[in-house]
Amino acid sequence: MKLPTPLFMCPIGVIGLCAQDFHGDIQVAKASAQTGVPMVASALTQDRMEDVVPHAEGTPGLFQLYTPNDKDLAASFLARAERAGYRAVVITLDTWTTGWRPRDLNTGNFPQLRGYVLENYFTDDLFLKRLAKSPKDDLKAAALEWIKVWGNSLRWDDLRWLRSLTRLPILLKGIQHPDDVRRAKDYGMDGIYCSNHGGRKADGGLPALDALPAVVEAADGMPVLFDSGVRSGSDVATALALGATAVGVGRPYAYAFGRGRNRRHRVPTARHPRRAGPTDGYRRLPHHRRSACSRRQTRLISPMPSEVASE
Repeated sequence: MKLPTPLFMCPIGVIGLCAQDFHGDIQVAKASAQTGVPMVASALTQDRMEDVVPHAEGTPGLFQLYTPNDKDLAASFLARAERAGYRAVVITLDTWTTGWRPRDLNTGNFPQLRGYVLENYFTDDLFLKRLAKSPKDDLKAAALEWIKVWGNSLRWDDLRWLRSLTRLPILLKGIQHPDDVRRAKDYGMDGIYCSNHGGRKADGGLPALDALPAVVEAADGMPVLFDSGVRSGSDVATALALGATAVGVGRPYAYAFGRGRNRRHRVPTARHPRRAGPTDGYRRLPHHRRSACSRRQTRLISPMPSEVASE
């Protein structure tokens, strides 16, 4: 898969709530189509995965899986992602369960318990079989059932099982040690995603940027994606200089939802409501068009199997 720039939008599980219409995932996909920058769609979305990826049009999309402890449900998610047209799967290892941050505890902020960003679960036939009533009829019970399938601390042997479920390339997110890189290659993984989940969930851990050079060396040609602490273009350049194949941005495109479309009216009013999206304010800049970026081609992941790539 070749990209016009070495950028991608890293997964943000509650990005759907950042948009005023609560369809932030779809807005991000539209921004992906407009800029040619791929999105990594989270398993935690306000719109089901099948409804998100078409809005990316020709820009390839990746699907991030928080592996549920229900193996049949995990298999269903991967099958759905493959049928929907995602080009690769990102298996998250750096936060397999939720970390409780003081700010979240102080505000009681946990959207999933209110039934938000769980549309992929609430539209999955296997998950619905676990419920006595539909999520529309008993949202609280559905959210509590989600807790039962959430959180799966994977073991290395689980990679063989995951590999057997899909023909899509698999990247492991959260790898920060060269020994783990080499072991991932032994288990048939297609790429490495060096990340510590932005440092938000495992406070005090090793900075991902410090781990990047050794990870790249151990990868020995295998694609290495990177995120965590990327705030600006200079951070992107630093990660690329240290060997990253592509760099994920999250905070900049999430913050874009909070800015007004019209600079003259920063305070929302009835006449000028605040409507923002990931590329608002940049729609006419030529360097955001795919054609202007065509000179730089970034090879992100290995070619797909012939039976899939023949399309």
